[in-house]
Amino acid sequence: MDSLEFCDLCFQRGKPNLCETYKGSFTKTSPLHFSVQAKLDRILARLGLRARLVDRRWTCVTDSKRKEFIDSLWGIGASVHTLDDHAKVLSRLYKPEIRTPGKTVPVELSDSQSWDEFDPKSRNWIPVEISKKAKSTGTVHLGNILRRSGIDGKTYFRTNEDKDGIVLVPIEERAAYNIASILAWKITISWKSDNTGEHVFLDTNDLGIIPDEISSFLERLGTRDRKTSHILVFDTEDFELVKSTLGYIKIGFEDSPAGTIIPEKKSDAAILISQIEKKRLGVLSGIIQEMGGVIAIQNDSIAISGKRGAINVSFVQDDKSAQDGTAVRVSISALSEPSRLAEILSVIKKRLGLSDLPLDSTISVWWPIITDSDLQYVIQSAISWYSSNPVLACKIIGEADKFEKVKQWHTNIKEGKVRSSLDTITLGKIIRYQQSNQMTP
Repeated sequence: MDSLEFCDLCFQRGKPNLCETYKGSFTKTSPLHFSVQAKLDRILARLGLRARLVDRRWTCVTDSKRKEFIDSLWGIGASVHTLDDHAKVLSRLYKPEIRTPGKTVPVELSDSQSWDEFDPKSRNWIPVEISKKAKSTGTVHLGNILRRSGIDGKTYFRTNEDKDGIVLVPIEERAAYNIASILAWKITISWKSDNTGEHVFLDTNDLGIIPDEISSFLERLGTRDRKTSHILVFDTEDFELVKSTLGYIKIGFEDSPAGTIIPEKKSDAAILISQIEKKRLGVLSGIIQEMGGVIAIQNDSIAISGKRGAINVSFVQDDKSAQDGTAVRVSISALSEPSRLAEILSVIKKRLGLSDLPLDSTISVWWPIITDSDLQYVIQSAISWYSSNPVLACKIIGEADKFEKVKQWHTNIKEGKVRSSLDTITLGKIIRYQQSNQMTP
């Protein structure tokens, strides 16, 4: 997910200097005057914070010092767009109004593909029954949203009526979900808390179809539960913001929690190497070998040696990585986050005296595409390098499997099946450049 994709309406009058992309994580979105940057650097030093490059963007993660950081920006000449500010923009976009779909009408539909109609009561899709007796006709509601599924993916339509009869008007997915939120009925959903009272748990399956703008906001404010991906976890202090935001699209909450969740204590026991995603592990081991390190795979760890000695790296479920002498414990989740992996590689490089490599670009080249987040990261990295180093940009997407996935995503963009704020024009140039290189003997 591109964290800035749905801030286009927020930035109509110009981009702020800093944007809170995820809770407590601030990214520079427009340049700062050197005097303002100096003031910002002093604030970071006072709070014990450190900025780093994430996808070649200045980024600072504040964690528990978020409020103090925001308060410190007052009066230094730096503008900031927080998640609270973003919620205010959403309040102007969405109003808890209900528009009822019109009468049922027959419409001709292709029987070679499956069709679904939005159901306002359940806030979900229901199949449209197609009768083959009358030119593959289905009965749907006027003004409602239809979804067509086929080998090319999913496309969306709104039923309309003009002087020629009933027509299906093609619309983007983003528009379809926005219209669906207006047609949807008001609902009340349950929630849970943990035994510490610090977190609130929300099952996204209970929400039904919601606008991408709202979904993106929830993802940025909360975190996905590691064991159950459809559960979002929020800090209790943010629950009122969650309730008000979902209230804009007529989703309310029960007065008290439906249950209490006792969080599992994350184990610091080493994970077997055979249980780790090979492509993720391959990024770490491949870059270490490229830096001159020697690797020996063991049952539950990796032995790495260099000019200054050797260390033993194991992987654990705990969120934090740690080092104790020659034993290094790495959080397994760090293998899925480029910025965290860069920090770990930097520590290993210095500890063992390995060759210096530009980790930002090297990780981009090695990074596999397993999830949509991986895809967005690879594409953004290639785009950001193209103007200064087109050869590197092509190398980032050049591996056969990655290249096919990037091309398919670019095709979907051109056909209007997906929407993105990334520079797809530059991406098209990179793809053509890479294709011309492949054709050159």
